[in-house]
Amino acid sequence: MRAAEPIVITGMGVLACNGIGRENFWDALAEGKSGIGPITAFDTEDYSCRIGGELKGFDPTDYMKAGVARNWHRHVHQSVAAARLAVQDSELQSAGYNPERMAVSIGTSIGAPNEAYQGQVEAFESGGYKQVSKYASSAFSGHSATVHVSIDIGLKGPAITISSGCSTGLDVLAWGVEQLRAGRADAAVVGATESPLFPMSFATGCSLGVLSTANDAPEQAMRPFSRDSNGIVLSEGAVVLVLERLNAAKARGAKIFAEVAGNASSAEAHNPLTLERTGEALARAVSQAMNMAGVAPSELDLIAAHGVSLKLYDRSETNAYKRALGEHAYRVPVSAAKSMVGQPYSVGGLMGVGAALMSIERGLVSPTINLNAADDECDLDYVPNAARRNKVDTVLVSSMCFGGTHSAAVLRSLN
Repeated sequence: MRAAEPIVITGMGVLACNGIGRENFWDALAEGKSGIGPITAFDTEDYSCRIGGELKGFDPTDYMKAGVARNWHRHVHQSVAAARLAVQDSELQSAGYNPERMAVSIGTSIGAPNEAYQGQVEAFESGGYKQVSKYASSAFSGHSATVHVSIDIGLKGPAITISSGCSTGLDVLAWGVEQLRAGRADAAVVGATESPLFPMSFATGCSLGVLSTANDAPEQAMRPFSRDSNGIVLSEGAVVLVLERLNAAKARGAKIFAEVAGNASSAEAHNPLTLERTGEALARAVSQAMNMAGVAPSELDLIAAHGVSLKLYDRSETNAYKRALGEHAYRVPVSAAKSMVGQPYSVGGLMGVGAALMSIERGLVSPTINLNAADDECDLDYVPNAARRNKVDTVLVSSMCFGGTHSAAVLRSLN
C-alpha cells in the first residue's frame, strides 16, 4: 500500500570514478565512458588484477580543512564531499528544517582500513599503545562516515550506519524513507561510501578468483551479462541523497527528481559466497517493492541492474527479472552502470539510483558497455554499448550481495 504522502529525492551528490558531481557522472554514463584504469594507489605487480576505479582529481581538502582530512580516512572524505554536493543540490540548508528532525545514515561495507592502519600498527609495535594516535579507533570505524556527515551538516535527528554488503545503498535509502513515513524525521540525508582500493582488499579478491585479469584493457574489463565476462573490478566512490516529503519539498520550490515509491529486501539463506542460480530471492524483493509501489510489470520503463560481471550473479539476476516480471522482462531495458564504474560494494545500488534519476530527468537510458555478445543465459534487453532515447517514468533498481542478501527499490517520476 502506498504512503499517504510520497517521499521524494530532492538532491544528489555523486563521486564516481568516471565523474565527480551528478552532471559529470551522468555525462560519462550517457557517453558510455568507463572510469576504470591502472591502479596508482599502491604497487599491484604481484596481483592477478592490477586495475580499478580510482576517483580521479578528488581532493578532500576541497571539502574539509587539511587538518581534518589528515585525521580521517578516505571513506569519510568521500562521504562528506558527496553529502555537501547533495545538500547543495537540494538547497537543503535554506529549507528551514529543525536539525533535530533531520535523519542521517551513511552506509559502508568495509570502510577504509587502507589509510594509516599500517602506520598505527608500526607505531604500536615500536612504542606501545602510547604511540598510537588518539584518533585511530574512531578513524577505523565504519560509523565514522555517518558521524562526520552529521557534524559537517549539523544533523541532530535519527542516525545509524548500515552495512549489508552490496545491498547497503538501497537499504540505507529504505531506512531514510521509513524515518519520514513514520514521522521520526522531516528530511533525511542518506548515502553510502566505499574505498576498497588497498592491498589486502585486492589480495582477498584475487584469492577468491573474482577480480578481472583484463589488465591490458581496463576500460573493457567490466562486462556484465557478457559471454566473455572476466570478473569484477573494484572501485571507490560515494553517493548521498536528500529525502523529503512531497508537500514540504513543493512548498519550498525544491527540485524533485522522483518518488521512492517502494522498497524491499530478501535473503536466500543458501551459501555465504555463492548465489542460487534461480534468482528466487531477488525476485521476491523485486515483487515486494513493486507491490508496495502499486506498480505492474508493464509499467516499468527501465531496470537499473546490479550487473556485476560475474556469470553466476548475472545469470541469477536475469532469472530473477523473468520470475518477477514474466514476459514483460523481455520488453523493459536493463542498464548496468557498473560496466562503467566498476564494483564499489555498498555504493553500487545508489549509483544505480543516480543513473535512474538522471534517466527520468533526461529521457535517456545509459548503456551497458562492453556487451558485444551476451551470455547464452542472459537474454534480456541490456541496452548494449550505446545510450537509447526513451521516456522514463518508473524504474526498478536492484542490488545483490554475496551470501544472497538482495534489495530492490522502485522510483517514479511525479511529473
